[in-house]
Amino acid sequence: MSTAPGPGAGGALGGSPPRGLSEIILVVSDIEAVFAFYRDVVGLAVDDNTSAKFKWLWAGAPGRAQRIGITAGPLSFGAAHCGGPQRFALGVERSRIAPLKAALEARGVAVEGPVEFRFWNAESIYFSDPAGNRVEFCGFQAPV
Repeated sequence: MSTAPGPGAGGALGGSPPRGLSEIILVVSDIEAVFAFYRDVVGLAVDDNTSAKFKWLWAGAPGRAQRIGITAGPLSFGAAHCGGPQRFALGVERSRIAPLKAALEARGVAVEGPVEFRFWNAESIYFSDPAGNRVEFCGFQAPV
């Protein structure tokens, strides 16, 4: 099945794909515990830890628009209806899946997988953060 847009296709994006995720906001009851999980267990770099009500981590290279926000909510900007738990995936090289699984398990995290996706030439592992949000590391053959 082709994923290339046909004439007149593409919706609001006009057939030009976005650059990727800008941000994901997780609404949680314990900001500090979930923030510490993504910082200390998963290993994401801190963007902004100055507010007690909202914390940010980088989901990609620091300085790029791929961040994870942690808050107790409610969210502003008309997004108050968004609640948890959520699920999201972070893309990595496929060769990193086994070491990531081992590192998470060494920190006491229950990990499911790897699950192979032959049509993507990828495999994924899945785990939960302290608020019950599901996190996936999706390992692609080519660097992401």
